[in-house]
Amino acid sequence: MTGYFNAAPRPLHPGDAPAARALVLGSLGATPYVDRVLELLDQAIAWHPEPRGGGGGLLIERDGTAAALALFGPVEGSIAWRLDAVLIAPDVELREIGGIILDAVADQVRQGGGSLLVAELPADAAVGRSITLLRANGFRQEGRIPDYFRDGVALLFLRRAL
Repeated sequence: MTGYFNAAPRPLHPGDAPAARALVLGSLGATPYVDRVLELLDQAIAWHPEPRGGGGGLLIERDGTAAALALFGPVEGSIAWRLDAVLIAPDVELREIGGIILDAVADQVRQGGGSLLVAELPADAAVGRSITLLRANGFRQEGRIPDYFRDGVALLFLRRAL
């Protein structure tokens, strides 16, 4: 799909809800994580156009089809911002737009006064593309809590200094 999607990330707006929800459902399917990401998506869309405290969401799309989504926001009283979710459509190559959306998030974090981006996610194959994307774009694992989500599924702590 190279060249098909407009690679310019933009803030989410209410009209993006159907395409963004389709991306979340297509990426996470019937996993234990889909409901929380949909909840975060709804919050990010509700914050448009002026996110409370910064953050919100960014989307890469074309013709109503979402290719990439990032949901993020500040950690209150800290230089850190949290990356709640980053998803790339299953039929889109990570290297094609993954770095673009993460760099756009990093720019938003810097503009908001942050200098650290953190992600907490399950060490689960269901989010394996997201983990691969983060690691390929400067995120380093800082910690791990075994059996956090359920037996055999740890919680990973990843960070990227900006």
